[in-house]
Amino acid sequence: MLKHYSEFLKKNIWRYVVGVIILLLVDLFQLVLPQVLSRFTDSLLAGSTVMSDIHRIVIIIGILAVGIAVSRFLWRVMITWTAVYFEAWIRSKLFKHLTGLPRTFYHEHKTGDLMAHATNDIRTVRFASSGGIIMSVDALFISITTIILMFITIDWKLTLIALAPMPLIAVVVFYMGRIIHRKFGLVQEGFSILSDKAQESFAGIRVIKSFSQEDNDLQDFNEKNQLNYERNMSLARTNSLMRPLVRFIGSISGILGIMFGTRFVLNGDISVGEFVAFITYLDMFVWPMMAFGFFTNLIQRGAASIRRLNKLFDQTSDLHDVEDSDDLTDRSIRVRDLTFHYPGTAQPALADFSLDVPSGSSLGIIGRTASGKSTLTSLLLRLYNIPDKTVFVGGQDINAISVADTREMIGAVVQDHFLFSTKIKKNIAFTGDEIDEERMVESAKTAQIHDEIADLPLGYDTYLGERGVNLSGGQKQRTSIARLLYKSPDIMILDDALSAVDTKTEDAILRHIEEELSGRTTIVISHRVSTLRKMDQIIFMDQGRILERGSHEELMDLKGHYYQVFLKQQLEEKIQEVA
Repeated sequence: MLKHYSEFLKKNIWRYVVGVIILLLVDLFQLVLPQVLSRFTDSLLAGSTVMSDIHRIVIIIGILAVGIAVSRFLWRVMITWTAVYFEAWIRSKLFKHLTGLPRTFYHEHKTGDLMAHATNDIRTVRFASSGGIIMSVDALFISITTIILMFITIDWKLTLIALAPMPLIAVVVFYMGRIIHRKFGLVQEGFSILSDKAQESFAGIRVIKSFSQEDNDLQDFNEKNQLNYERNMSLARTNSLMRPLVRFIGSISGILGIMFGTRFVLNGDISVGEFVAFITYLDMFVWPMMAFGFFTNLIQRGAASIRRLNKLFDQTSDLHDVEDSDDLTDRSIRVRDLTFHYPGTAQPALADFSLDVPSGSSLGIIGRTASGKSTLTSLLLRLYNIPDKTVFVGGQDINAISVADTREMIGAVVQDHFLFSTKIKKNIAFTGDEIDEERMVESAKTAQIHDEIADLPLGYDTYLGERGVNLSGGQKQRTSIARLLYKSPDIMILDDALSAVDTKTEDAILRHIEEELSGRTTIVISHRVSTLRKMDQIIFMDQGRILERGSHEELMDLKGHYYQVFLKQQLEEKIQEVA
């Protein structure tokens, strides 16, 4: 169960060991106190106590109090602080693991569920690795040593009588612990469902408002919120029942101790001082019994969360990768007889697909919706596995090139123009730690977004809202283009990158980036013929196949699909001019 955490535990187990030793020292200090009180009480009753004895008792109790206080601070440093570090370590490890998983993983797992793992589950593991350890060690040591001291220093018969009800606590803890484990798993699942609903609603708030579905969405949220509430209440009821039950059984032991202990004193079997020590020990013994309940609760919760986290850590990337790859001689792209299916689909996204893009040349791709245009981008960026010997970059099978090298060499502006909730400058200069201000501004100018950024009150230091919500669609597209130009990769892909700008702005952008694209292998995907007409080669796609290929002039002369799209777009432009 702990295999994914062995790296941390090997390095930090000594902290827990030292913390446990100090914790045991605190317990020893506490166990000494009843013996001190016992002797002082008997001395007091015997009338043999003098002021020096009182001073000595005060000093001893003071030393014990200081020792307990200092030791408690030290074991908290060693155990509790280490548990907080453990929480941060797990969260970092989980984030790194999740970012390394393929895109298919995110098709099957909801964001809200992953957020629940990264928050609630990891926090629960932290509680189990701090409070769980503390309570288990504390309870076990105090219970054993208390019983031994009561047997040896007071009276074994009285001890047996008083502790007779205690085995019932073990039964209660064992039985109810299993129920808590099951219910806590349901609580975490309910929180995941609620988190996912909240995340989805906030992300889709524009759609919800556009369709006036606020009330329906609220009703859906309330249903999930009610489910989460009911599961938490069910767990709370179990916890609320277990703790008083354990305390009640402990109280029965206390009653028996007082009843029979008084008789033992009256019969002369034990002294009054021993009776005081016995009652003190008995009161101390109730805490370990309670702690067993708390400990079981924490461990059961921690175990449930560990299992949920392990399911994520057990997920491995099925993306083919190599550690080292040879240097490429050029940046050509060659595809041979590629047929590709998205996971779980029968219809191929690309079928018998072949093309050649010489190094430094440009390819334009146009076609109907869902014809497979963007699939080529996803495959070149290694978001999915590619059949061997079907895609070649620089003359090498792309599967023989490491994923990191491939993504370093290829840069893309994809259809989902995602911007991060940070400064505009950090969105553009996304590829490095140090921001080259001059290069950033030049990239923005080339993408025709500099003037609009400069007009903002904070310019490039303006913070963007979630997913760049305070920018228009066209501004987000051009910012994404500036980000690609700043990276300046050897192979550039623009996937429908100018769909949200007008033709005049498009012409200006294409004119300015033409120099940037010169000498680079470039793939431009667009629905507009005007965007592609200067490409060295253009292909028209439908249902994952290439129907036509050639230069703009060659395709116009062919008078096929490309030609029909051109005529349709020309007519639309004329209608817009008249309107």
